[in-house]
Amino acid sequence: MGVAVLCLLTALCMPQGAEALELGGLEEVEVGARAGASFGWLYRPEDPVGAPTLLYGTAFRGTGFVVGPTARAALWKGSGAKLSARLELLYGFQSGKGFAEDVERGARIDAVLRAHSLRLPVMVELSNAWDAGGLSLAAGPELVLGVASNATIDQDGRQSEMQTRAPSYVGAAMALGYTLNRGALTIPVELNATWNPFVAESTFERFEGYQSFAQPGRYTAAFNWQLMLSVGVRLSLD
Repeated sequence: MGVAVLCLLTALCMPQGAEALELGGLEEVEVGARAGASFGWLYRPEDPVGAPTLLYGTAFRGTGFVVGPTARAALWKGSGAKLSARLELLYGFQSGKGFAEDVERGARIDAVLRAHSLRLPVMVELSNAWDAGGLSLAAGPELVLGVASNATIDQDGRQSEMQTRAPSYVGAAMALGYTLNRGALTIPVELNATWNPFVAESTFERFEGYQSFAQPGRYTAAFNWQLMLSVGVRLSLD
């Protein structure tokens, strides 16, 4: 699907005639901010049957938000296409709800995970160079710094806090957007996705210092995927 979107965007961006590309240079710099809502999910753990830490559970899913400053600079452009570098510094909050079960004891824990992070996506963006704006497609690495996390658990009607840890990692970021140009002001509307390839698959690996169902240690508050729908503004410094 990503290849099809890229092909469509490339077709829309390419100039009609064979015109030479012009270097964008750092004079085409835009700064601004964006904010939006997020949806994240953590896959269900895959524990082998008979494992001493056997713990079944659902996927954790929930909502959150991101907000922060952004910057974009043109690398090159032609009559119908532009290639830009993007840098953002975002504060992110993500929650997720789910449950876990101890099969042997028949005990169940309902849990809500919460994670706070600083996010630094660095992406290359291909977009239309039309005066009115248009489609854009961006991709690149994203440094996520875990700031804080917590979890509330409910077991047989008794609520308590579960120890957690907020990890830092480098993920993959993608963005599909549409930008409205209003002179020196642009308004980007984007659907962003971040993939964390370092989330452990088993229950044992997701807990730091796991001993038993009653003493699981610190749970890693991280999500495999996060989707973000955001709106921003950028102001040209030209």
